[in-house]
Amino acid sequence: MLYERPAPILRRWLAGHSYDWIALGCAAGQKESLLAKKLPPPAIFHAADTNLALAQRATARIKAARKSYGRIDLDSHLASFPPPFSPRRLFTLFGVLPNLAPLPLLRRLSQKMRKGDLLLFSANLAPETSGFLGARRILPQYDNPPTRRWLESAVRQFRPRLDPGRLFFGVFPDPRQRTLARIEARWVSARRTTIVFSSRRPTPAQVETWIRLARLRRVARFLEPRREEGAWLVTR
Repeated sequence: MLYERPAPILRRWLAGHSYDWIALGCAAGQKESLLAKKLPPPAIFHAADTNLALAQRATARIKAARKSYGRIDLDSHLASFPPPFSPRRLFTLFGVLPNLAPLPLLRRLSQKMRKGDLLLFSANLAPETSGFLGARRILPQYDNPPTRRWLESAVRQFRPRLDPGRLFFGVFPDPRQRTLARIEARWVSARRTTIVFSSRRPTPAQVETWIRLARLRRVARFLEPRREEGAWLVTR
């Protein structure tokens, strides 16, 4: 499993040290729990998510000497984290990067990290050297009956603000980075077009560029065999 593969490197990094674990955008902590099975329990586990109830559920999945949770908005200024308790801190950010502007987010996280802290994050990828070719290849994973039913149900909840129309799926340039492919579902009506869903799909090379621009250094990279998802372990 992708989320278990960094464990040997992390165990060497710990080498008998205690550590704090800050899980960002963790939802209910399913992915974090996969990694936790392979690591010694942290001294502190702090779960941070926009949904406070889910963050609280995440703390129940992880064994730790101390636990806390809080609400966080990763798309704006990052709130302060619990005061460091251990000499080492591990930040995780799983399944979030496709939904937010990635480079500004990594820069904000870099500013919060101390020298020696580690950040482990994952990204959905475009499985080609060209992000747009790769995004078009995986477009059927989004443009399918179950996803259409889910999005159409969500759109109906917003009526009458959204006029009657239809869903259209396509690959478009990201507004903030034109070389970055973004899969979008658009609600098209006679009066206007509204983006109701989007997912950024970078290439591994684009993720590596973001890491450098955020003044982070890659420790390790893990790619799924189909190269549709990857995880990066980075430090200051």
